[in-house]
This record gives sequence, C-alpha cells and structure tokens, in this order.
Amino acid sequence: MLVILKPVDLPINQKQLRTLFYIVLLLTSVSIFSQETTSDKVLISGNVIDSILKQPIEFATISFRNNADLLGTTSDRKGHFQFQIEPGSYIIKIEFLSYKPIELKKDLISDTDLGTIMLSPSVEELEEIKLVTQKDLVEYYVDKKIYNAAKDIANYGGNALDVLNHTPAVRVDSDGNISLRGSSATVLIDGKPVLGLDDGTNVLSTIPSNTIEKVEIITRSAKYSASGGGGILNIITKKKKGNEGLNGSLDAHIGIPENNGFSTFLNENTDKINIFSTISFNNGKRIKRTHIDQTYFNNQNDITGLFNESIRDDNQKNSFLFNIGSDFYLNSKNTLTTSLLINTNNKDYDTKIDLNDYDASGNLMQHRLRNSSDGDDVSKIETFLNYTSKFNEEGHQLSFDFKYDNTISDDDATIREHIITPTENTITQKIAKDQDLDNFLFQLDYKLPLSEKTTLELGQKTTFQFYKNNYKVNQFDPLLQDFITIAGYTDAVNYDEKVYAFYGQFGANYEKFSYTLGLRAEISNMKIGTNTTNTITKKYTDIFPSASIGYEFENGSYLSANYSRGIDRPQITQINPFISLNDERFQSVGNPDLNPYYSDYFEALYDISFEKLSIASSIFLNNSKNHYLTVIQSIGTNDEGSELYRRIPINSGDKNILGWDLDLTYKPIEWLRLRSYVSPYRLEIKNTIDNLYDYKSTVLYVEGSMLLSFKNGLRFQVTDKYQSPVENRLTKMKAVNAVDATLSKDILDKKATIALKGVDIFNSKWFKYDSQEAGTHTLRNARYDRQFTLSFTYRFNQKRRNSKDRSLDINKDNLEDRQDEKL
Repeated sequence: MLVILKPVDLPINQKQLRTLFYIVLLLTSVSIFSQETTSDKVLISGNVIDSILKQPIEFATISFRNNADLLGTTSDRKGHFQFQIEPGSYIIKIEFLSYKPIELKKDLISDTDLGTIMLSPSVEELEEIKLVTQKDLVEYYVDKKIYNAAKDIANYGGNALDVLNHTPAVRVDSDGNISLRGSSATVLIDGKPVLGLDDGTNVLSTIPSNTIEKVEIITRSAKYSASGGGGILNIITKKKKGNEGLNGSLDAHIGIPENNGFSTFLNENTDKINIFSTISFNNGKRIKRTHIDQTYFNNQNDITGLFNESIRDDNQKNSFLFNIGSDFYLNSKNTLTTSLLINTNNKDYDTKIDLNDYDASGNLMQHRLRNSSDGDDVSKIETFLNYTSKFNEEGHQLSFDFKYDNTISDDDATIREHIITPTENTITQKIAKDQDLDNFLFQLDYKLPLSEKTTLELGQKTTFQFYKNNYKVNQFDPLLQDFITIAGYTDAVNYDEKVYAFYGQFGANYEKFSYTLGLRAEISNMKIGTNTTNTITKKYTDIFPSASIGYEFENGSYLSANYSRGIDRPQITQINPFISLNDERFQSVGNPDLNPYYSDYFEALYDISFEKLSIASSIFLNNSKNHYLTVIQSIGTNDEGSELYRRIPINSGDKNILGWDLDLTYKPIEWLRLRSYVSPYRLEIKNTIDNLYDYKSTVLYVEGSMLLSFKNGLRFQVTDKYQSPVENRLTKMKAVNAVDATLSKDILDKKATIALKGVDIFNSKWFKYDSQEAGTHTLRNARYDRQFTLSFTYRFNQKRRNSKDRSLDINKDNLEDRQDEKL
C-alpha cells in the first residue's frame, strides 16, 4: 500500500490502471459472495418494549451465543426483530443502553416466536455493549436523515468540511461552498448557526472530524430556519456521552502535500457538571494548477486575438481552534450551558502566473510574469449561553439561547507584474482589505405536550449582523518613487442586517402515523452604504409555512412527505460593491441593490429495510422565483482597445430543480458493506432578461463505496464519485470523477486507530470549463494535487457505543427525564 505515497512511472496508462483497480474490487466481491453457504435455518422473532412506558425499543440488541458462534440482530422502529439461525442450543441475550439485560436459554430446532420481551430501566452505571451488527451509515426519519459520521472511516484525519463532503446529497466545492441537492444549505453546529465572513468555512475547516458524532440533514421547517433552499445541515458534536469521569480522544495526522495537525477532545461528566473542550492545530497546503486558453472575436465573429496563461497556486494555511463549554446541572429540571470558542487562521497564498498575448495570426504580442502574495490573518471569538428549564410534565420545557461572535480579517496582498516583451517593465500594486463582522443571536423556545400524542412548540429568534469593510488599492509610481491610490478602487462599506422571527409548530405522533404543521414569520431590515454611494435600505415581512407527514407500514417500511417555503438572502460577497479582477478583460462586483429570493421545496421519501438490504428513495422539487443571476455588462475598452466586461449578480428568472435519489446499502455478510447513492436532477432556468440566460440541464451524481471490516480490526473502504457535465447558457463544466480510499486498523485493544487515507488517488479530479461569453471563448482546466494523510486516533475512558443515540429515539424526552432523576 505504501507505493501510492510516492508516485512512480507505470508501464500502463491511467485508464488502464483504473480498469485494473475495479477488476480487483469486482473479483474481491465475487469471492466474498462465494463464501456464503446455505443450509436449513430456523426463524426466530419477538418484540422488545419498555416495561414502564410500554413503548417499543428500537435498536435493542438480540444476540445468540453457543460454543461456536456469536450472532445477532437489532429491533426495528416497532421493537420487532426476526433472525434466521442454524438449529441448536443458544443463550439469547436482549439488551439496550440504560436497561437491565435479559438472558434466555433455548433449544431452537424450529421457527420460534419469543413473544414480548420487556426491558426494565437500569439506574446502575452503563456497561459496554458490543453489537454484532453495525449501525447503518445513514438513517431516515419523517423530517430528517442522519449520517453517522463517527462510523465512516473516510473521516479519519479530516475536518468538518470533509465530513460534510462525505454526507449524502451534500457537495463542498474547492472554495468551501456548501450545497445540498444543487441548492444552498444552512449549516448549524449543535443546532446553532455557523456565521462568519466566509459563511463559517474557516471554523468548519478547523473542527476535527473526531469530535463529530453525526450530521442531521433536516427538512426546512418553521422551527429551525427559513433560509437554505436545499435544507439544513446540523452537525452534532460529541459530548454528554454518559460516562462518569474524564474521557476523550487525541488525534494526530500528517499528509502529502502538507496536511499536518493535532487535536484533542476532552469530556468530564459528574453528577453536577459536564465539561467539554476541543483544541486543534492544523498546518495545510493545497496546490492548485490551472491553465487557461482564450480566443477573442469581433462582432463579425472574426478572431481578433489569442491569450493563454498557466497558474500555480500554493495556498498555505495555519489554523488554531480552542473551544471549552460546560453544562451545569442546577437540579433535576434546570441546566445552564456555556461555551467559548477562539479560532485563528493565518493564510499565506502565493500565485505564479505566466501570461501570453497573441494576435489573430498567432504572433506573440506580449509576455508577462505575474507573482502575487496574499496574507490574510483572520481571528474569531464566539460566546454562547443556554438555559433550559423542564417542568413536571414530561416533554414540557422552556429554553433560552444567546450567542455572540466577532470576526476580524486583516488582508494584505502584493502583486508584481514583470512585462518581458515587447518592452520590459514592472508594475507593483498593494491591496489592503480590512473586514469586521459582529453577529448577535437571541432565541427562545417553548415546548408544551398537549396530550400523550400531540405537542405544541413556540419560539422567537432575533439575529443582528453588523459588517464593515475598508478596501484600498495602491500602485507604485516610478516617477514619485512611492505608492499612490488608484481611483475607483478605494472605498468603505457598511452593512447592517436585522431579522426578527416568530414560529409555531404543532406535531402529532400516533402508532403508525405522524405529522407536523408549522408557520414562521420573519421581519427583515437591511441597510448598506459606502463612502461614495447613497445608503440603500430594505424592509420586508414574510410568512413561511411548512408541513410534514409520515406513515409506517406493517413491514417496517416508512413513507414521508415534506413541504416548506423559504428565503435566500444575499451573502456579503454578493452585495459588496468592491471590484475584483477575474482576468484581463472581466471584473466581478457585488450588487448592493440585490433582493432576496423565495423558494418552495417538496420531498417525498420511502424507506424499507430487509435483513441484509436497506433501500431509501425520494423525489424532490425546488422552485424559486426571481433568483440570483450573474449577468455580463460592457464597461468600455482598455488601453489596447479590447472591450472590458463586468460580472454582476441581479434578480432575474425562475430556477426549478426536479430530482430523484436512491440510496442502497447491502450487507451480504458481516464484514462486507456495499453502498451506492444515485441522484439525477433536472435544472431549468427560465424567464430571464430577454430569455438570454434561459437553459435546461440534466445533472447526474453517482457515488459507490465498498467497506471490508475484518475481525482483527482492519478495515478498508474505497469510494468512487462521479458527476456528469453541468452547463448553463454560458458555461459548461465537464464531468468530474475521483476515487478515494481509506485503510484503518484498530490497535491497543481497540482504544486507538491508525488510518491511511488517499483523496483522488488517481489524480483524475480535473475541473474543466468551456465558456462562450462577450466575444470570448475560454477553456479553463484546473485541479488540486491529490492528498494522502496518515492519522492516529487514541480514545481514553470511552466505552464503545454502537447503538442508536438517544436523541434519535422515539422516547427521547422520557429517557432524558429519567437521566435527570438519576442526577
């Protein structure tokens, strides 16, 4: 395996190597399937329920042990289980976290129904439970999906962005932009929004993956947020594990290119306080290679010039994160939670560009070398406070949240351009960009059970955002021997946003049928202005309904449907009026007059599980009006007479997405898991300005993975991701394909794991663009160098809990109340 760390010349090409790789995987799978034997087995069934609540217990463990084997299964949503086994004498053990286990001795010689098995809650210290079956990587519910990130070995040595990129239906591009099923997504951490100058990308890139338990893909509803056209991604971190005393984990990793870091996660839980803390340091380097070819045309479609450039970006980044928090158990009904987060990022981006201009005949007109050095120091501090009070009635509670964060960026860049031909010359520019962002959040949530089956939830959320940006460009004047300010490229912008939200949500949960109805109102006030332009003020009030419905069939399958209306407000980069240069002829600028757009989202999901196969399939529809469209405007000519253009976002056109996805997980034997995810969708933009930007496109995303888990703790996983070409009226991005692989081994009595991970191991993840706009035909090819990471994770005083997390159980509130009584 180590040979892949140092690329060597092979006598076969990349396509042949990929083909050989898949042949090996296919033969491995065939050989595994061939090992399965068939014989006459007996069917064992039964039901597991809570002896006090008389409610079914999902994911209870039922194990069968004899002199030769230890086998088992888990109960479904209704507490039912069934399992085929060889005839013989067995000790049957039924258990679940916080319950006293039950053991039965049975001679199983024919089909047997064990009947109803009642587990009683235990107040003793939780003992380790070793499951034979592994928790599903993805779980489905009426209003959300759960990606169990802690169970995916592909996340070893990574960060929160890596975890999101491994989450089904989620895409994270090379700039850290996050999308869900082709639309924007709202990211939360433990239920609270991630905010920052870059929408929280800096913070997400410094949160170690070993501190993340799971990711909830939540259908947009009145309770959470009206933002995020595709839905809500809620990252759940590890804490409150129920262990007494100090526990946690240590992680260290090194990589090629540079991806070195160390992190520690600590959690100490006593009967009065739970303290949790994360410390992380990372040093990373990403190398990006880009080549651009452009052909210029006049109005008669004649070639007027040619241009090409080769770019190498060396993006170095050092980051530090410190987070500490605590839960104070004031009594069995009241809890106070506080936390403090400090995050710093030091970015040093160096770019080298070789530029060549040619005339229509291909004669070299100008040759230039441009070097830029961009240093950006970003620091963030965040404080959080929560107070939760539970009333005597189960599920009846009131909570209050306060959150404040401040982000400061000090960005200084120097650009030196050396003109070699026709006349040697040097141009030097300095760019200074200072940003300051303050965010305030106040939130009140009230939950009232109206009956055993129905619940009413009410809440209010207020967010304030205050942004300042000073921008200045200076150019060296050889006559004055000093830097002078360039007119039109120096200004200051101030942006204020205030949103007041109110919501109400009613939910009912019957034996097989459940539904929720919600309504959210938001009052928004925005104001933006610069030193050279008038202040623009916008005020609007909106109503956002939401609804979900679910039904469970006798065979354990589940059908659900969701609807919600939402809003997408412009990001700071979209409204900031400062100019940035994309290339020689195109500029980009924000639009302070940009309005939010609204969307309607619908999804229907069907989920069914068999003994070895689970299937989940859904259709989704997302329609938005007056969405954001980037248009091209002519702004004159340069000194050489070439026409210059500006890209600017405006509100124009309707965006419709209609798609379907299918998630299959097959476990033919205990140590093999095959998983595939397929998601085609149809994207249509219509009713744009003079229909100039109207287009239709079909996008296909496919992901397949194979996981081999052996009894000695060795695991190997390979994942292949493919995205079909994506195009709009101006640009077509060609298909993207990449293969990732991870090899891990549990050591030190399963207290530690060492993992080797390769990202894009075949170096095939090219981003290729072909665009035709404003008399310019552009071919752009770019890719990042492949990445290999070796990581070591050590867990101390942690008990391996592979069972379903309590927060997902149908009796969540009852279980939490019992734990409070214990404290």
